[in-house]
Amino acid sequence: MSQDTTTGAFLSGTKVLLRGLRREDMENYRRWMDNAQATHFMETGWRPASDRDIEDIYRQSTESNDTAAFVIVDRKTKKPVGCCGLYVIQWICRRADFRILIGEPSAWDKGFGSEAAKLTVAYGFDKLNLETIYLGVNAENKRAIKSYENAGFVREGVRRKLIYRNGRYYDALMMSVLREEYVAAKSKKR
Repeated sequence: MSQDTTTGAFLSGTKVLLRGLRREDMENYRRWMDNAQATHFMETGWRPASDRDIEDIYRQSTESNDTAAFVIVDRKTKKPVGCCGLYVIQWICRRADFRILIGEPSAWDKGFGSEAAKLTVAYGFDKLNLETIYLGVNAENKRAIKSYENAGFVREGVRRKLIYRNGRYYDALMMSVLREEYVAAKSKKR
């Protein structure tokens, strides 16, 4: 995990750069949220994003002390391909909810999500001193689950029929990564 001062990136990987959310990113965000293919497994996307929705998301992502949100930028093209971050950060308990969306279909299956997740997890443990980073994912979203496992997340359990989307209910797989698991994996790589 490193900062890349030449591109304005906050975090830098080999495939992606993570930078702070800017107001001009919100039109891409709206397009991603309104893309039924991109949100197929998510609870969001059940209606078009309104101006108010977009403004609320921008303010929450940039003004709240319990959120660290990033735009995922393709390192080669320098174009935004998605967003990710740590949300609902509980400073006393030292935990946060990881969320990610690779909104550009052309960026799918290229490892961008896995790398963005790894960078965000490292940031959460190394910079924010978190103890646990958790998430919930549609149990049928195999692409996302594989990406999370590549980033060190472990399956914890299933919340049955938690998500309603596409005219049916889906189970949600609950996953997390603990500081000790992150540290152990990091030390194995050295």
